[in-house]
Amino acid sequence: MIKKTIIEQKKENTLFIILFLTSLILSNLGIPGIQDPAIMPNYFLALIVTFILTKRGDLNLYKLVIIGLIVDLFAGQLLGQYGLIFIGIYLLAFIINKILFINSEKQLIGLSIFLILFSFFILWASSKSHDIFMSFNLLLLQSILTFFTYLIFRAIINRFISK
Repeated sequence: MIKKTIIEQKKENTLFIILFLTSLILSNLGIPGIQDPAIMPNYFLALIVTFILTKRGDLNLYKLVIIGLIVDLFAGQLLGQYGLIFIGIYLLAFIINKILFINSEKQLIGLSIFLILFSFFILWASSKSHDIFMSFNLLLLQSILTFFTYLIFRAIINRFISK
């Protein structure tokens, strides 16, 4: 295992904070040209999936719970919902990486789609248990937009961390 230098860790943490604040701003703005504000990608899910799959930002369970609570305070519907989702993503990615050997780009894309769909399932299930209505079509559209956001975040991370 290759240890990261302090400079690389600072770059990753700084990029995570910048992308987190950008996600916070974008989650409160609508997409230009779309009238319905509910049709937006979930920027935070895309950000966390990106950082977990690229193994950047030194994320652990404790940090994910804190980040989840911060997201819940600013953009969530239920307190602890995003913390549960982020922990679920982290644990599922950890288990899959222990069981499977993911070495190609197609496998990584497939895993990212699976994790995004899994996170939207947790979002739907926790919302359903508290009588918050979320239609399946809306969740499917949000998951597709979140996947495209994931691809954008991954390109940004690869561009700025590799320098």
